[in-house]
Amino acid sequence: MYVACANRDRAGVLEMSRRLGFLTGEEPEVMLDAHVEAAFIVGVPFATPGGHDFRANNITHSVSNLGATMLKYRLTPPPDEVYSLHRKLSGAFLACIKIGAVVPCREMLFKVYEQYDFSDDHSEVLSNTG
Repeated sequence: MYVACANRDRAGVLEMSRRLGFLTGEEPEVMLDAHVEAAFIVGVPFATPGGHDFRANNITHSVSNLGATMLKYRLTPPPDEVYSLHRKLSGAFLACIKIGAVVPCREMLFKVYEQYDFSDDHSEVLSNTG
């Protein structure tokens, strides 16, 4: 999912969102647009090589602006497991903003991604790692 977010791969974000239970496949286009835009915003730190300066943009504020649309048009709640992951990721982003961290997020993501064994669940790669 994060690879699709980092690569701004709309089809990949939507496919993984359906597989993971974020979407039912019956959502109106306005919901899909908001969902994909939120995913792309969360993917910003992972989008380009080199260090990402967390103080350079306000990711949490940008995503929260899409919240009203997603709440209005959401047909299913996010999977339970996602709540703790989102809290941890949000906390990490906020900590990085506070300390002015510059982190090579894309390199870290792809190091883990390339070493992960997807054979148990997902044999298909939805996004190009380039």
